Amino acid sequence: KCNWRSTICIFLFLFLPGSNICTSQGASTCQQCLAVHPTCAWCFQEDFGQDVAGSSRCDLKKNLIEAGCRKEALEYPTSKMHVTENKDLSDKASGSTTDVTQIQPQSMHISLRPGEFINP
Repeated sequence: KCNWRSTICIFLFLFLPGSNICTSQGASTCQQCLAVHPTCAWCFQEDFGQDVAGSSRCDLKKNLIEAGCRKEALEYPTSKMHVTENKDLSDKASGSTTDVTQIQPQSMHISLRPGEFINP
């Protein structure tokens, strides 16, 4: 049986301004914050939030900037993929047996943020 008061409280918590996936998880470290969701950012500015009750260093990037966190004090990694070697595939008809390439790309560098993926 669902209590209507608890339903309203949950609804208000989820949809009130200032409440989002980043702030609702109670992350107290940068590592915890960035693992919450790919949209979360961490403000490592030492004086951030000292004068504001209830402010969180873990929030959406936009919210942290609006709350006074300098852009250079934001930790907001993004996933990246960089192909470092991509030779053409070998031509089977050429008959060459040296330096055969059967897969592309041959080498790449990938940096993934926790909980995120890259479509090649």
